[in-house]
Amino acid sequence: MGKKILLIEDDPLSARLADLVLQSEGYEVTIASNGIKGLKIAREDPPDLVLLDLMLPGLDGFEVLNRMRAEPETTDVKVVIVSSKSQPTDKETAEKVGADDYVTKPYRKAQLLNTVRSALSEDEGSSASSKPEEAPTEPPPSKAGYGLLLVGVRGDESSAAALSLGTALADRGRQAIVVDLRPFSTQHDIHMHVAAPEEPIALSDPETLDRLSDLAIETPGGARLLNNLEGSQDGQLTAEDIRAMLDRLLEAGDFVLVDTPLYPVDVLKEAAAQADGVWIVTQAIPSCVAATESALKLMERSDLSMEKVETVLVGSPEESSADELSCDVRAVIPSEIAPDAEAIEKLAGELIETKAAKD
Repeated sequence: MGKKILLIEDDPLSARLADLVLQSEGYEVTIASNGIKGLKIAREDPPDLVLLDLMLPGLDGFEVLNRMRAEPETTDVKVVIVSSKSQPTDKETAEKVGADDYVTKPYRKAQLLNTVRSALSEDEGSSASSKPEEAPTEPPPSKAGYGLLLVGVRGDESSAAALSLGTALADRGRQAIVVDLRPFSTQHDIHMHVAAPEEPIALSDPETLDRLSDLAIETPGGARLLNNLEGSQDGQLTAEDIRAMLDRLLEAGDFVLVDTPLYPVDVLKEAAAQADGVWIVTQAIPSCVAATESALKLMERSDLSMEKVETVLVGSPEESSADELSCDVRAVIPSEIAPDAEAIEKLAGELIETKAAKD
């Protein structure tokens, strides 16, 4: 039997043409007319390859890809974007979210088949062994501040943890800035009852970078919040934006708590490189623990240093499958994440001690 290909395409004619081309080469093709159906099929019977359109009803292709990369059943499935969108920014975004390749419509039959063969023939072992060795890099210079990256796998647990931890640090007389790297996020506003700045904070502006601490909004709990950030790549955040921002914030000597999703990977990798610690915050239930293990594999494949990566489980440890995790569990915190929770106060105290030892 040929390799299994899932085609997620809402245009019947495009789907039919691609189906004929692929079946003529012996591939087993399944067609989904929208993103929700495509995700369901991919979870229940993971294919060898997904050909994914971007302009889909309901969930667009970027969201489908984002969810696939976050779920253990589909995180390793090869994905090729097949779209009429041909702007460089579309291709760059697809790569950052986790696409393996990109084909622009209309395409030639040979072009599609060559891309499919290339994606299916890639062997992780051989590609890893053929990867050129990178020259060792010097560790980033030590900053006066303490940076902690809180990575969300599913839900808003990392946002609630970052804000509660920032408030707990402020209660102890420490300066804490929570940085929101989640696109279109409103969780911080909801949790802290503060509105985001009306005008985006442009990280491409050197003058803005120099006064980032002043632009952070003071929350009722005493922590400060920096959100509605605008990157230098058509508004999207880049690794260079993250480096410049964290350089400024950490120079001030504060605690900097960065709330970030898994994607784009280059932004995650740069933020992790600047941080003193990386915590994956996830619910203590089997499905989320499995998603966390997939996230850890993604981080390893992205050459992210795993030495400072730990997990924080949210909820009852009896409900978790923490034994399946390949990294240490730093703490278990209650489902109702609050600054005065004993577990949060303990973590705040540990961070203060760690920063004092670093200083």
